[in-house]
Amino acid sequence: LKGHSGFINFLAITPDGQLLVSASADKTIKVWNLSTGKAIRTLKGHSGFINFLAITSDGQLLVSASADKTIKVWNLSTGKEIRSLKGHSNSVNSLAISPDGKTLFSASADKTIKIWNISTGQKIRTLTGHSSFVNYLAISPDGKTLLSASADKTIKIWNLTTGQITHILKGHSSFVNYLHISPDGEMLISGSPDNTIKMWNLSTGKEIRTLKGDFNYVNSLAISPIAISPDRQAIATGSGDKTIKLWQLPK
Repeated sequence: LKGHSGFINFLAITPDGQLLVSASADKTIKVWNLSTGKAIRTLKGHSGFINFLAITSDGQLLVSASADKTIKVWNLSTGKEIRSLKGHSNSVNSLAISPDGKTLFSASADKTIKIWNISTGQKIRTLTGHSSFVNYLAISPDGKTLLSASADKTIKIWNLTTGQITHILKGHSSFVNYLHISPDGEMLISGSPDNTIKMWNLSTGKEIRTLKGDFNYVNSLAISPIAISPDRQAIATGSGDKTIKLWQLPK
């Protein structure tokens, strides 16, 4: 699939598996038909790099985060911009949407996390506590817990009912740039340029183990939804050394 004139920063697939959406440093978003490989439309409106995309569980809304300090909500069927959310004072790096599709979370280089009502665009709350850029967000399957990864080398676990930090996970020796929660919601996996992947118990905040390899900084993580061998799942890591590595999770 060709069409962007700059780096492609993020990809998202609609829940029905029909459409691929791509975000680029060329300041555009493209929507592709996965069956034909054809670009259906190009969404324009951001004035800076587009860093992250999120799609609501019903596949109706697309949300984009940009270096232009804004978040845009789009009608995915028509490609029309519904609203632009403003409030961050620096690049917006990551997004997460609650399982019920009603609440949006945004992380920024301004060191804050903001919570928004997707339907109205109103800001609900600002979470503060990180001392550097907030790079990535993940939300638990039950929608009660938010996790944030930061350039301050920590991961914070937030109780979304109270807005309070319940645990601070420390162990990485460099900034944390990627998070992934296991499908059962019990384990967190984090990636960092410190050449490690760490596995954490989400209930206790305790580190379970560290995976080390001959890779550079970890750009992306994924967990297999099914076991690759009896009772064992796999982690796939994308690295700055130009490789993808597969790891079999220990029992």
